[in-house]
Amino acid sequence: MRISILLFLLVLLLLPHTVHADRITQMYQSDLCIYTSKLRVAGYYYFEQGKPREEVKIVWHGDETQNEIDFVSRTLDDTYLWLTNGRSNGAELLPVQTFGDLVYEACMNGKPL
Repeated sequence: MRISILLFLLVLLLLPHTVHADRITQMYQSDLCIYTSKLRVAGYYYFEQGKPREEVKIVWHGDETQNEIDFVSRTLDDTYLWLTNGRSNGAELLPVQTFGDLVYEACMNGKPL
């Protein structure tokens, strides 16, 4: 009886850590960089089409954590900012393949875009 109570308490203590885990924090670095690249390339596509960031619709499935929502939103915001700054400085848009590769390399090397 005492062992089962201790086991129950141990599981109860571990539960909050499990509840706060999400797909972003559990991804391996390479998977996170692939996901980041896909998000940034999607942002690039909308930017290239002339769609303002505020009009980019994100369809949520309903099981995302706040961290996941923040990550996706921040990644798209950062992409738009980076592309807007580049365009403001007279730079032409990179080919989308090159942009995606650049994002992936920067992420894998732990460097900002």
